[in-house]
Amino acid sequence: MKIPKNLILNACLHKQNDLIASFKNRLEGMESDAFKHDHSPSQTEDRSAGKIELLNAIGKEHDFAIRELEFLKTLNTEKLNTIVEPGSVVVTDKLTFYICVSIEEFEVDGNSLFGISTKAPIYVNMRGLEKGKSFQFNETVYQIKDIY
Repeated sequence: MKIPKNLILNACLHKQNDLIASFKNRLEGMESDAFKHDHSPSQTEDRSAGKIELLNAIGKEHDFAIRELEFLKTLNTEKLNTIVEPGSVVVTDKLTFYICVSIEEFEVDGNSLFGISTKAPIYVNMRGLEKGKSFQFNETVYQIKDIY
């Protein structure tokens, strides 16, 4: 049974929005803590510098997550893919992948899927393949049972 691609994409969008909200909440909490000045500078200077560095790192992750969300929004769920490419659902004998952005395992209608980025090493091994082909990643060989 094929899982409707619009449901898959909606699940990805939901997970990505949750990730962005989590980063935003962390950033808001850290910003108030990093810029709070209730101690003398000599007591907090080293700790504040570390907090600002962490704040910047999380800010970059937040920005990256937003860019990935924008990419997700460009995927066409109406397209019937016949090769492994962005927007494809790739059903193998072991796992089902959705070629989009990197998203940990998620579930749609009781089925587990993995979001795979086009920058992921596994994608390099499956890119452009058709139904019936196989590919290997690390020690595992995957047989493509369906692509849509």
